[in-house]
Amino acid sequence: MRATLAATGGQLVSERVSAVLASHIGATAAKQVLAEASLRDAVSGRPPADTLVELPQPACVLSRAEAATLLDPDGCTGAAGPGLTVS
Repeated sequence: MRATLAATGGQLVSERVSAVLASHIGATAAKQVLAEASLRDAVSGRPPADTLVELPQPACVLSRAEAATLLDPDGCTGAAGPGLTVS
């Protein structure tokens, strides 16, 4: 499971970023920003949090550390609750 999450570069848990961005820039703009960031990630191979905060809209809302935290699959347990760990 960890390898699958790593291979997606945080895209599987990007809905957390989308929710935070949407509250500041709107849902449509948040989706557009995440699509652009995903394309940049795929081309550059850089960490998603780095490419995300280089874009103007997320940089106004999120620090690199906040983006990394939101994209960390260990913090995204959904309905399972905070006791779940990914191995």
